[in-house]
Formats: sequence, structure tokens, C-alpha cells
Amino acid sequence: MSKYPTIPEIRHANLRHTMQEREITPAELARLLGKAPGQVGQFAGPTRHKGIGDDAARELEEILGLAPYDLDNPTILLGTRTEEPQGAYYTDATFQAYTRGKIPVVGVTAAGAAMEVIDLYQPGVAEEWIDAPKQYTPGAFILRLSGFSMRPKFWEDDRVMIEPALAWAVGDFVFAKRPAFGDGTFKKLVAEDGRMFLFALNPDFKPRYIEITEDWQIVGKATFRLDKL
Repeated sequence: MSKYPTIPEIRHANLRHTMQEREITPAELARLLGKAPGQVGQFAGPTRHKGIGDDAARELEEILGLAPYDLDNPTILLGTRTEEPQGAYYTDATFQAYTRGKIPVVGVTAAGAAMEVIDLYQPGVAEEWIDAPKQYTPGAFILRLSGFSMRPKFWEDDRVMIEPALAWAVGDFVFAKRPAFGDGTFKKLVAEDGRMFLFALNPDFKPRYIEITEDWQIVGKATFRLDKL
């Protein structure tokens, strides 16, 4: 009788598949989880030295924007995966938003203004529509960057996926807007002495720090960057 994979084997294979698909390193995953790289490498490295527990699996699914119990799907190891994305095997309609489809592309200024009063999915709001590069959560959109404030990690016209439905944390790259002014900006979220700031990576950009006051609203964090050809 053939040996079926165990839950630890399934979760490790699915996590590694997701990390490779999105080009997430164990060090980057450690940052997202707020854990030490060596600790995360035990269960997220190429060789599994530690299993992923139930609570940890659900936390990983939330952080990575996967549907609940996607990491427990054995199709990767069993070789039975089809073109249906992870999450599509659920019958509850709640999970249908996680399947692949078309997603809108908007500029920073457009997103800052449009998200306050206009549904991004209305015709004419998005600059274009593209095939979603990954599974995504409700309200996700592709943000086309402008300016030089985030060099050298991000450049003019780079495109990143913003997912408002996911929880953000200090250290994330986020899109924030000022509803009263109708503008927005893409920066790294940092904190000091109990205050949060939007931080520009480029040391030549001014102002490099923007304190998050009541004027600002964090729309969502970046989870994926579309590489240029």
C-alpha cells in the first residue's frame, strides 16, 4: 500500500511551494512573522527540521493571504493538483474571493482618491485589468508606483499588490492615504517611542519620515511585486 504524506510533510510542501511562487525567503518570512530567522528556518527551509503546528499553520495562512486550511491540502505532494487555485475546493462562498481572476491596476494618486468614495472595481476607475498573479483577498488591487522615495528596493512604475483585508504590522510596506486631501503614498511602516511613521527607503528623499496622524489611514500592506521583464 502506498504511503500517504503526513500533515507535517503536507504543510511543509505547501509552505515551500507558496514561498517559491512568491519569491519569499525564510528570512523574509521570519520578518513577516516577527520571529528569529533561525526559528523559522527550522520549518520553512528546504529541509524540514520541525513541524508546523495547527495554530502556526493558521497564522501562516493569514499572513500569506491563503484561505483557511490551504496548508493542509495534500494535492501538491500527491501530484493531483489541477489548475484550480488553493482555496477553490471549499464550498463556502466566503472563500470564493481567494481564487484567481482579474485585478485592477491603479496609480498612487488615483488609489488615494478613489478608495474613499469610489469602488475600484467600477468601470473606468482602474487604468487596466490584469490576471491576478497570486491568490488574493477581497478588495486587493495592484498599485503602480511613482517617484523615487523607495529606491533601491522599489522603482518608478513597479507594481505591487495591496491587500486591505490582511492585517498589517510594523515593518510592512504599506499604502496609506489622506482622505481629506485625496492623495496617498507607498512607504515602509516603522515605529519609535510608541509613534508610527511612513518611512522612505531612499536617504535622499525628503521628508524621509511622515508621522501617521489622524489625517492618515493605512489602506493595506503590500504582499507581492510583479517583476518587470
